[in-house]
This record gives sequence, structure tokens and C-alpha cells, in this order.
Amino acid sequence: MITDTTDLTLTPAAAALAVADLIERQGLARDHYYDRDHPLPPRQAPLCLLGAIAAVCGYPPDAWAYDADARTPSWRLALDTADALIDWLALDHDEAYTESLGRWSDERDATTVAAELRDFATGVLSS
Repeated sequence: MITDTTDLTLTPAAAALAVADLIERQGLARDHYYDRDHPLPPRQAPLCLLGAIAAVCGYPPDAWAYDADARTPSWRLALDTADALIDWLALDHDEAYTESLGRWSDERDATTVAAELRDFATGVLSS
């Protein structure tokens, strides 16, 4: 049966794959949500892991700085993705996202971050 509407709900694993693609395509920023020296707009510049999660979920890369509404499904996806990655990477949930995922991302290169995101998604999808 074919319906007129499709309800697609992204999961943290699907978001992580999209984030990996984005980082591979645009590059990885360090020490900020996006490369502020890049000539393109923030969403098109190299992004850090958190900035890329926000962008994939439809927000500006620096949305983490102003605490978007956690009740909206798109920001809930960003939070759920970040939380799932913190679990996967065995980081500290008591730290702010910028201290846990942000620092983790800043200490790695784009290839490593993208590979870890793909490993996370594969691990989640195969379980």
C-alpha cells in the first residue's frame, strides 16, 4: 500500500553517518563549532563534531552555545546523538558537551572522527 505521507525519523546512528559525511566533505574544525576564518558561511565551513551534529539536525553549528529547545524533535535528535556518542566513546556524561565531545573531537583528525562515527553507527545498527 502506498500512502501520501512518509514519516522519517532519524536515529542517532543515521545522524552520525550524516555527520561523518559532512566532516569528510567539509573538513574538521578545532576549538570552535566552525572554522571562523573560512570564507564560506558557517554551515559550509569545516565543522567540529558538535557543530556538524547541530548542522545535520537543521541548526546553526553554534546552537550548542545557546541551548536550543530540547522539546523539539530535531534538537532532541542532536542531544540523543551526542549522548549516544558519549556512551560509545566512554566519555564523561557529567561534563558539558563541549568538554567531552568537543575536546575529543579537537584531539583527532577528520579521518579518525569520521571513522569512529561510522563504527558507532555500524555497532548500533548491527545490535
